[in-house]
Amino acid sequence: MSFLEEGEIRRRLERHAAWHRCELTDGPLVLMTSPADNQAAKQLAAKHAPPEDAEGLRTWWTDPQTVVGRFAEQTELTNFYGDAWPSHFVDVGPDVGACCVGSRSTLRPATIWQEPLIENWSTMPPLVLHEDSFMWRACQAITQASVSAAAGRWVTTLTDIGGPMDTLACLRTAEKLCFDLIEHPAEVQQAQSALLKVWLQVYERLVPLVRARWGGTCGWNGLWHTGRSYITQCDFSCLIRREMFREFVLPNLQEQAASLDVTVYHLDGPGAIRHLDDLLTIPNLRAVQWIPGDGQSYDVSAWLDLYRKILDGDRGIQMHCPRPEELDLIFDKLDPDRIAVWLGTGGDAEKTMARVERLRAKRKRPR
Repeated sequence: MSFLEEGEIRRRLERHAAWHRCELTDGPLVLMTSPADNQAAKQLAAKHAPPEDAEGLRTWWTDPQTVVGRFAEQTELTNFYGDAWPSHFVDVGPDVGACCVGSRSTLRPATIWQEPLIENWSTMPPLVLHEDSFMWRACQAITQASVSAAAGRWVTTLTDIGGPMDTLACLRTAEKLCFDLIEHPAEVQQAQSALLKVWLQVYERLVPLVRARWGGTCGWNGLWHTGRSYITQCDFSCLIRREMFREFVLPNLQEQAASLDVTVYHLDGPGAIRHLDDLLTIPNLRAVQWIPGDGQSYDVSAWLDLYRKILDGDRGIQMHCPRPEELDLIFDKLDPDRIAVWLGTGGDAEKTMARVERLRAKRKRPR
């Protein structure tokens, strides 16, 4: 399997941009991939399985040549359907903002943990960008190496910088931070302000790198935009009531959004739904990405009321549709032009895409 032609990638990117501008008329934006050769994909996965030893893991996660080479081989064995395109997510673990201010990173085969940094508010270290942070330097090096090696074959995305409150929960632990909102509110606000400043510094440093070839930006959610975009979040919000969200979280999300042309919000789990009304007041919030979370159904039918509420709030939706037969619900019960749907990597991709085309053709018929 060869890479997509650069012209085809640009055509698909333009559809992403049109989706952000609410200009699609044959929606939804459809994202689907599948292995070009299942046996070859299994062999490649075995070849690139993360090692167990510390030094091997360090190379596997942070060596630019290793990371980019692995991605290139995986991408060459992948088929991209609909509006999907090869995107290299620069993954050096969640909450990169934490390691950027001095948190120690613990590398594991499946993820990277950022260790707590704030044991006591009275002895909290300055929350400033550490230029000598190993993970921050690795993130920049991998991003640059990916952009240089792509040569029009893929789009390099921004890393997962995290959000100020989620980063603070990482640095302090979520349990302690819950108590801090009551016992140390001033310290929490001060720390969040410092972390937002670091977030902006990291973003500004990475954006010129990822815009060099394609002119736009894309976060880890895989939705590209011609300007400055990012996927914002606060998973910690599941642990707090609405009043606390408005006091401690919403102002930072508003400031983040104001620094961007558009943002998509990562709404993760039923506990976060109570904050949706407040999120829909953010002017630059273009769409909501809904992730039901562990133990929850991903079926479209399970969340129709939530999807309608988001659409009624004049926002788009990024969603999963694990069962192709539920595409009918998206076309019949929702506004498909404002939806970006991830159809997964399994099943019969050609059959699923044929279903999408039939639904599009049916929608165009005069009534």
